[in-house]
Amino acid sequence: TTDVRITCNECNDNEDCNLNGECKRDGSCDCSKDIDGRTFLGPHCEVILKDNCRTIIGERYNESYSVIDIDWLGSGQVWEAYNRPIYKYNLGSGNPSFDGTDDLLLLMYSGSRWFGLHFIDGAGVNIFTEEYRESTTYAIKNYHAFWDEVYTMSTIIVSDPVPRTGFTPVGVDFFTIGERGEQFGPFGVKLPLQLHNQTGRGAYRCSSSD
Repeated sequence: TTDVRITCNECNDNEDCNLNGECKRDGSCDCSKDIDGRTFLGPHCEVILKDNCRTIIGERYNESYSVIDIDWLGSGQVWEAYNRPIYKYNLGSGNPSFDGTDDLLLLMYSGSRWFGLHFIDGAGVNIFTEEYRESTTYAIKNYHAFWDEVYTMSTIIVSDPVPRTGFTPVGVDFFTIGERGEQFGPFGVKLPLQLHNQTGRGAYRCSSSD
């Protein structure tokens, strides 16, 4: 037999917020937003986002991604999915496949990987305008890698599985997607994105030293 115990995912005191925020009366954690250059995310403020990693830079193309600071979610913090910050590609920063377009490329976490999701048809210009506020907010709040079919053509970059402490894409190996089809794995052929194709090098670094 197996014993199963179900408990509410609520806090009772500040220790339940990892001392990185305050436990509110409704049982939720109000995470600290700027403590010694760090912002805390997650239901128990367990995820650490350092200021120097709010923008990350790819080593191969020198392209950059930045967290999204729009308070549409009511948290007063950065946009997140599965307790990890969402990074948006900065158009014109170096990737030859996207510069000169108005496409959108997001690095989003789900399950155990980071996914590079590519949206076309002016999404890079429109998705964060007031006109699309409701639909964009709904999509982010209800994001799920399986239900949103990110294993399909919308994923053009994918990471190795990352440990639970992998709070940002930094220090993680990434791959671009090549051929797809029944012969290949669920993502298709994975081509290393690391400089010199080195395993374990990691594709991205923080924009400045800690």
